[in-house]
Amino acid sequence: MGRYVELGPYLRFKRKYLEGILDGKKRVTVRYGIVRPRFSLVYIVCCDHIYGEAIITKVYYTRLEKVGQDVIEAEGFGSREELVSELKEIYGEVRDGDTVSVIFFSLVRKYDKPVPLARLGEGV
Repeated sequence: MGRYVELGPYLRFKRKYLEGILDGKKRVTVRYGIVRPRFSLVYIVCCDHIYGEAIITKVYYTRLEKVGQDVIEAEGFGSREELVSELKEIYGEVRDGDTVSVIFFSLVRKYDKPVPLARLGEGV
């Protein structure tokens, strides 16, 4: 099954990944399907709050089975099985032959206080 998504201005993460992102340790995310960023500058979002801004530095597409151990570790996983388990939790059934997007990013601004995502509509 294929999936195509255009990534808007938000790069969303679960809370368990937030500290690594804000510390600059986590700089890559693997997403299921073809995810094409529309912007190079994105907001780092978690739990409906914006925590900072990042630049997308590189994106490539590959089959899940071809994701290298370097990417798996940079994602914060100890093994391919952990990565696959997380992808299944988020997206449902995924297979080794499915396409994934490997998105590299660099945090360029960390906010002192998180900004509620709803405030963006108010001009923040």
